Amino acid sequence: MNYFLMPKRAFDDIEVGMYEIVTLAVLCKFSNGNNVCFPARKTIAAYGGFSVATYNKYIIRLLLHRLVTKESRWRHNRSQTSNLFMICKNKKNCFKVRSDIFQKGLSTKALCVYLCLCRYSAEDNCCRVSQRVISRDCSMSLVSVICAVEELRKAGFLYTQRQTNISNNGNYVLLYTLSDDIQHKNVIRKRVSTDNIKFSDSTNIICRNAYVIERRLKGLRIGNTHMQITYSPYVKYIPPELYLF
Repeated sequence: MNYFLMPKRAFDDIEVGMYEIVTLAVLCKFSNGNNVCFPARKTIAAYGGFSVATYNKYIIRLLLHRLVTKESRWRHNRSQTSNLFMICKNKKNCFKVRSDIFQKGLSTKALCVYLCLCRYSAEDNCCRVSQRVISRDCSMSLVSVICAVEELRKAGFLYTQRQTNISNNGNYVLLYTLSDDIQHKNVIRKRVSTDNIKFSDSTNIICRNAYVIERRLKGLRIGNTHMQITYSPYVKYIPPELYLF
């Protein structure tokens, strides 16, 4: 599967919105090894799922934020052809996005949410980011984020797993797994085990409490799903964050 690189700083600036992010992603898809591309306006608008008028409005904002630079090009008969864009990005501060994301007829909101999830995903294509963070980075409402995630899930671009956070009053979080048709060796979730491991006193209390909860949940089922305690692999130190799924 082919990928293209997109700069992370597109999501770091609050003033960069949904249409700017998707437009930048389309330019990154068409860019070569020198970060240069020259797609037509109609092509960019078609890939991004918006109109040419919308492109004309938001490409100016990309230029103002210095995410891209533009150079006008002219034919021999003095008529204007497609502009030459140079993307301002550093490979060390970029993330990968699968190239066929624009070929599935997704909406602009779904494209932007997918790019945001790629921004936060780990090596195993797994991320756990709140919907409020996605809403903030993509400059869209929570309702739009929920609808976009459902659209991506139905299109087969991601899988979601609902989890209950024990350390956060039982509020649930979603584990997003981006689909790329590659079987990763990394374990997304591991079972909590205190066998043959030495912990500090404070950690022992947490692990003992987790063990008691796990014993009570043993054999409990919700529908066809067994309940068990898991932890996030992104937390280096023990005790990890505890979940039920």
